[in-house]
Amino acid sequence: MKRAVTIILLSFISMTMYAQNASVIFQNNDNASFQVSINHIKQHQDFTNSIKLNGLKGNMPYNVKIDFKNDTAFAQKNIYLIDDGLAHIYQVSKTTIALKKVVPSASYPKSENQLTLNYIVNNEMPIDTATKDTATKDTAYVVPFATYYKLEDYKGRVNCPFPIKDVEQGELRGIILTESLEESKLEKVKTAILDMDSACVLVDQTKELLLLFEFEETRLDFAKFMFAYTLDIDNYEKLYSAFNFENSKDELKQLVGKD
Repeated sequence: MKRAVTIILLSFISMTMYAQNASVIFQNNDNASFQVSINHIKQHQDFTNSIKLNGLKGNMPYNVKIDFKNDTAFAQKNIYLIDDGLAHIYQVSKTTIALKKVVPSASYPKSENQLTLNYIVNNEMPIDTATKDTATKDTAYVVPFATYYKLEDYKGRVNCPFPIKDVEQGELRGIILTESLEESKLEKVKTAILDMDSACVLVDQTKELLLLFEFEETRLDFAKFMFAYTLDIDNYEKLYSAFNFENSKDELKQLVGKD
C-alpha cells in the first residue's frame, strides 16, 4: 500500500513539475518520419512524424535539428520558447522549422499517434535528474539566432530572426480591410499568419494591423496572438496606447512579463 502511495505521489510531483515547464511539438504533415536533436542531444531513437517534448524551460533558446529517415536532408534552427506553461507548435519539413502557434499546455489536445517524451538535457539524462547549480545564475540574455534583423536602438529579447516584408504586411492589411465583420477580420488574418512559412513581425507592424480593428476585445485577442510571432517582444509596451481599458493593458503586461 505504501509503495502504491509513493508511486502515485511521485507521479503527481512529476506531472506538476512538467506542467510548470514549457513543451514543444514538432509535426510533419507529409507523413515524413524524423528524429529531433536539441542542443546537439538526440531526443529519441524511433523515427516519428509527430512528437511532443515536455520539461523544457521557458524564456530560453534551443538549437533544434531535424533529421529525416533514409535521407541526408535535415533542417536546423535556433528556436525560442516564450514561457513556462506554454506548448510551442512547430511545423517541420526538410527545409524549414516554422512556428505555427503557441497555446497553453493545459489546453493542448493529446494525440494517440503522437510520441510524447521528456526533454533530455545532457548525456541522455532527463532534465529532472540533472544536477543543477542553484548558487549561481547567469541572467545575461543571449540572442538565440546566429543572424537576425538589427532594429535600431533595440537591446531587448529577440523572438524570431527576420520580420515580414512590406508586401506581406500589405497583404495582411488588405485581408482586414476587405472583411466587413470584426470576427471574420480576426479569423482570416490569423489564418494568413499561420499559413506563412516563417511568420515574424515587428511591434510597429502589429500596431498598424491592430488599429484596423474596431473593438477593444478584438484588438486584445489579436495582440495576444501576435506575441508569439513578434521579433522585438520587449517593445510590446508600444501597443498599450491602442487600448482604453487598464485591464487590457494589464493582460499585455502579464504576457510580456512586465507585470
